[in-house]
Amino acid sequence: MHRVLPHNRLALALSSALFATLSLGSAAAHAQDQAAGTTTATGNKAPAADQAQPEAATPNKAKTLKAVVVTGSLIRRVDAETSSPVVMVDRAAISNSGKPTLGDVLQQLPSISGNATNPQNNSNGGGVASPLLEGGDGASRISLRGLGTNRTLVLIDGQRMANADVNMIPQSMIQRVDVLPEGASTVYGSDAIAGVVNFILRKDYAGAEASINDGISSHGDGQRHGISLTAGANGDNYNIVGGLDYNKYDAVLATQRKFSAHQLYLSSGVISPAGSSTIPTGKIQVPASIANQYGCTIRSNGTAYITLAQGNGSSQSDYRCDRGNPDAYNYNAYNYIQTAQQRIDAFVLGSYKLNDNMTFFADAFFNHTQSSGQDAPAPTGVGDGWHVLSSNPINPFGITFSANPIPGDPNSGYGFNTRLTGLGTRLHTYTTKNFQINTGVRGNFGQSSWNWDASIDYGYSNRRQRDYNEVNIADFQAAIDSGVNIFDQANQSAALRAGVDRPEYVFTNATKQVQLDANGELWDLPAGAMQLAVGALYRQQSMNYTVSPDAVLNLATGNCQVLQEACGSPGRGSDNVKELYAESLIPLLSEQPWAYSLNVDLGVRASDYSTTGTTTNKKIAVEWRPVADLLLRGTVTQVFRAPNLDELHDGVTLVQPTLNDPCVGLTAAQLAQHTAACQYVPVNWTGNSPAQVNTYYSGAATVGKSLKPEHGKSIDFGLVYNPGWLPGVSTSVDFWHVYLSDLLTPIAASTVVNACYANNSSPYCSLINRYDTTTQQPGQVNVIDTPVVNLGNLSTSGIDFTLDYKIPHFDLGSFNPGNFKAGFATTYLANYKNDATPGQPGAQTINYAGTFSPQFGNLSRWRGALTLNWELGNWSAQWQTRYINHLTNLNADAVYSGVNIPMASVLYHSIQLGYAIPSWHTRIDVGVDNITDKVPPLVYQNGLNYNVDTATYDTLGRYYWARATFKF
Repeated sequence: MHRVLPHNRLALALSSALFATLSLGSAAAHAQDQAAGTTTATGNKAPAADQAQPEAATPNKAKTLKAVVVTGSLIRRVDAETSSPVVMVDRAAISNSGKPTLGDVLQQLPSISGNATNPQNNSNGGGVASPLLEGGDGASRISLRGLGTNRTLVLIDGQRMANADVNMIPQSMIQRVDVLPEGASTVYGSDAIAGVVNFILRKDYAGAEASINDGISSHGDGQRHGISLTAGANGDNYNIVGGLDYNKYDAVLATQRKFSAHQLYLSSGVISPAGSSTIPTGKIQVPASIANQYGCTIRSNGTAYITLAQGNGSSQSDYRCDRGNPDAYNYNAYNYIQTAQQRIDAFVLGSYKLNDNMTFFADAFFNHTQSSGQDAPAPTGVGDGWHVLSSNPINPFGITFSANPIPGDPNSGYGFNTRLTGLGTRLHTYTTKNFQINTGVRGNFGQSSWNWDASIDYGYSNRRQRDYNEVNIADFQAAIDSGVNIFDQANQSAALRAGVDRPEYVFTNATKQVQLDANGELWDLPAGAMQLAVGALYRQQSMNYTVSPDAVLNLATGNCQVLQEACGSPGRGSDNVKELYAESLIPLLSEQPWAYSLNVDLGVRASDYSTTGTTTNKKIAVEWRPVADLLLRGTVTQVFRAPNLDELHDGVTLVQPTLNDPCVGLTAAQLAQHTAACQYVPVNWTGNSPAQVNTYYSGAATVGKSLKPEHGKSIDFGLVYNPGWLPGVSTSVDFWHVYLSDLLTPIAASTVVNACYANNSSPYCSLINRYDTTTQQPGQVNVIDTPVVNLGNLSTSGIDFTLDYKIPHFDLGSFNPGNFKAGFATTYLANYKNDATPGQPGAQTINYAGTFSPQFGNLSRWRGALTLNWELGNWSAQWQTRYINHLTNLNADAVYSGVNIPMASVLYHSIQLGYAIPSWHTRIDVGVDNITDKVPPLVYQNGLNYNVDTATYDTLGRYYWARATFKF
């Protein structure tokens, strides 16, 4: 157990350390060799450098290497292999993939799993619970270790992005991507629980190049094309790189693939195409006196459902009985399995040397993304707030269709649902603008080893969503009252358009940060120089989510002026954090028997959040080389995640889950024991249960609740082996474990009610609102608030393994086979345990490893990738195979709970072939993805409208691409 220092004491200690180390650094400069250069952890000299790229090295080679700050540490060093298991995706790997956007590249890494967002996600429609997680906006977000996008921190050169959509980063500005799949809260602060993805910028480019790319699926759809321009120049005192990127993806309808042409349901063990009961010809409830003429089966309440069969619906003879599933509407026919999207990116990266000890730098980029998702034409019914009176001339039945009986109208309260195909599909368009700049000055203290960096980072993101062909209830009602024939809506499109609405939702967020850092050597130890890095930052974040007035949710009625599914609520908030942090690398042994090197890395970060108060997190890491070829490493670090602004301030959104109400049928004595949960419930109450109830999701602060940060530990230990007896081989094995408590999650309605039922003093009791005795349904749930809360624990562990082999060149007589390189990476997920309701009756811990579920997504136990590269003269090629192990689809049956079914393993193959034409300064690359046209395994109703897990599997099938690159 680590003792946590009070925040004020730690702040004083760090401040004193900063002052002391600066003084020591200056004094040390007079005692050491005055030659210009950066001193490494081993005490050897390396030439000074700004953001140089690390090279593979053992300590005795450090004289020729440059020290840099590596991902996962604050210390400048030359070692390519440290205590942190960083996976590097270099520029060549990105180029060989043929992917125009970075999200498509990164989401294929074995360490990435679970629920994530990408352009295969269609729109969810209207206002949603979390504005940042809605599909259709063309974004890709990363979920390391299956822990979710909120627990993976995305950085550009170590600085946070205001919008974590990695697709908005211009690919041509990236030198490489470092992926650190372990907790890094002491280095980067909040959110780095599962790890970080750090995009390293391309600062040293000189010249100019242009690239044109195109691609299309073997089905003849899903075309994408793009162009990029990059130019750079270097001088004695400056460097500058700038560029423009453009790429466009065409939408692909779900009907273009057999697996997604219909929504498939697994029900009672039978797989069948199904759809919505809200159909274009109407599902119309009529009394038996009318239904008998059609021979319909009369329900227990004396009614039956009929639908339009012919004509314009003005006569009762135009109708027939509703047949249920055979009449169901195929809404899948309008969904996208690839959303339409178009991006324009611009960037500029540069630095200018002001004097020998100071350099100005500025990195900026801008992104403009247009994208769209699509849903089927709007479903609507009288439950949305409109009605058709019996006196209306378009009504041939002489009864009133309304959500509830109308006083004075004994023939009212009959149901009527329809699908407004006459209005066309509901299109959800998104226009997203992102801007980020990081600028400042960096330098060193004279000829000492100490470097410093002062920077200002500003990021801004604005996303405007417009929903087309939504229905304005008041205008729709006016059209019906004026005589528009709703019974034949498909042929009344012009008249019904008077009821069409276009609500808007705008989400903006901004990040402002000031940061000061310094690092260098403290003093020499027998094994090398002890190093220290210290820093401080202040960051302010703000968000604002606005909803046009027609779509603002009325909390009293659960409706708004448009259809209920499009209702949302505005949200607004801000927070700030002050942080002090330090890290020290201590070399303990060097070139001793069984201790070629032994280093200890200690880190601490103190954070003071305006929303949750102070927290201090520490880490200890050990690097031990018993011999030069073998590195044994281990890290134990505390991790945390402060609630984000969405979790705190998101507006209220209506959700309608099914609830088993424990208050049904209770005696007076039992009700007296459960007064808080069962307020206003009558004795022996026969209320409907299970039943669909209204719940209001929201951020915690929106309903006056507070949140704590998530806390936990991240443990990683393993080895790296570069055998001298087999040149070109490098292998690593790492065991990792993450444990989290106080998870930030929206609470379920059943958890709220059951917790209050078990304990009248539960804080969740205040979230339940039942109708009182003055209403006609006392005790019935009116609404349950289900905000984000701290609830539950999560523990996950596994093993990573990598093997790289640069095969030595060999000749076969006059035949030269070229140069070969092989790389293999795999992740094994041993456990993924979640207890969502600790301390509650019936609570249990579930191991989700090897399963698929809507809550956590795809958590396959094994994921791997094998890559083979070949070069010969101007030719090059790459073959890649990607594997996702079989798993279990939890609760896959729509009728029987607890029914799990297997999902098959998947093997994807891709190939790339390149040829350089030096005389033309041109390179041509062609490739094929998913060579075998592999169809994804089905998840049925557990998926998002297309029966598959779009966060994991390919939906387009075999895909051809080509790219031409010209250098000037």
